[in-house]
Amino acid sequence: MAGEFQETIDIKELLRKYPKGLNISEISSALHMHRNTSAKYLDMLKLKGDIDRKQTGPSKNYYLVQRIPISSFIRYTPFPVIILSSKKEISMVNKEALNLLKCPLDVLYGEKIQNLPYSLFKEVIIEELCHNAVQGRSEIIERETHILGKKLHLRLHFIPIVFDTGRDGCAVVIYDNTENIENLEKLKICRRQYEAVTSDQTEFIVHISDELTILFVNEAYCRHIGRSFERITGLRFIPMFQADERERVQNLISSLSQENNSGSLDVKSVRKDGGIGYENWTFRVIFKDSGDISGYHAIGRNITELKLSEGRLRQYYDNLEKLIQERTNELQEANRRLLGVISEKEDLEQELLFTQFAFDHASDSIILFDEDGKVYKANKTAGELLGYSDAEMKSRSVFDINPSISKEEWQHMWKEAHPGKKERTISIHAKQNGEIFDVDVSRNFVQYSERMYFCSVAREI
Repeated sequence: MAGEFQETIDIKELLRKYPKGLNISEISSALHMHRNTSAKYLDMLKLKGDIDRKQTGPSKNYYLVQRIPISSFIRYTPFPVIILSSKKEISMVNKEALNLLKCPLDVLYGEKIQNLPYSLFKEVIIEELCHNAVQGRSEIIERETHILGKKLHLRLHFIPIVFDTGRDGCAVVIYDNTENIENLEKLKICRRQYEAVTSDQTEFIVHISDELTILFVNEAYCRHIGRSFERITGLRFIPMFQADERERVQNLISSLSQENNSGSLDVKSVRKDGGIGYENWTFRVIFKDSGDISGYHAIGRNITELKLSEGRLRQYYDNLEKLIQERTNELQEANRRLLGVISEKEDLEQELLFTQFAFDHASDSIILFDEDGKVYKANKTAGELLGYSDAEMKSRSVFDINPSISKEEWQHMWKEAHPGKKERTISIHAKQNGEIFDVDVSRNFVQYSERMYFCSVAREI
């Protein structure tokens, strides 16, 4: 057995030197081996998938190729696999592939891969890659497809294989990357959302490593320090504070633990104009699953105005009672004036309500038209007389209500219109049901808020 093992090694080493292959006579001559012995070892290597055989003219050339024996491959591959013969016909399918394709074996077995009822396998390149794998070339492609309405991201690996009979074949291994792709997309969205949130924040946001090195800062902190993101990241965090405040910041961060995972403090700073400023910083420690510290999250706020306001409030404190009394007197006076305004408003509202009531319940039909002839306002008597609801009246025009008036006559009336022009005449009106009846009409032009209206007061004769 050891001798046979050495013979196969020698054959593989020889073929490695000749990538284009050698025939059996050349192999036997080079290794000083009997032709029948060479043929036996070549058949063994062919069955193992270590070499391949190709007909070149009258002779057969042997060359190294990496083919996987089908019996081992199908047994230990946990992914969906479709096994194709040299004719690109399906000869084997594992359980994982049947689950992925949602298809019984009898539908797949013996079919050419391009004839499967899936758009994925109908691409011309799929048949080409299967052919290449049968010839000994392994390739990988990625595709986005739909199987039974479900969107999938798949990676297809075309692997040369050898059957137990020594025949060449192709294994199509299908890796379902859908979950990974979706998770990566969700991660990208989360990152973009986080960047959008942090970029718009006025607070200073800083991510710090467990060694207190700056990993990330937002735009607000860059503006505050006066440096770019690239110039800040990688620097030590503690030296970013004033010298007399560094020890306090260091002590607070060092005191954080799983039981006490956050803390805050106010520190002094020097503003760009050289004045004294104040900042409030909140630190939170972040732990790994193992319990070790992963890093720190810091949020800073410029509280200079707040501190200055506190000082001003202390100055106002001595005169607080006097200020309160003055404001109380002012509020009382304002309340008195407000009560007077409210009373006047209530009187006006009552007058308006009465005016509207009188308008609606007048015995005559009263309609106001604008210059286009559309009804601007009408009382209830007009609606009842003509058979229209309030909403329907709003959509009527003077030509609907008085069919005796033409558009030319209406335009002529408006050319001579001026406020206070009055006339009385006998005319006709049309009801909604088409009934025409005579009316005694008193009409004039009125002006309100720089707009002119035609007022028609009609009484049925």
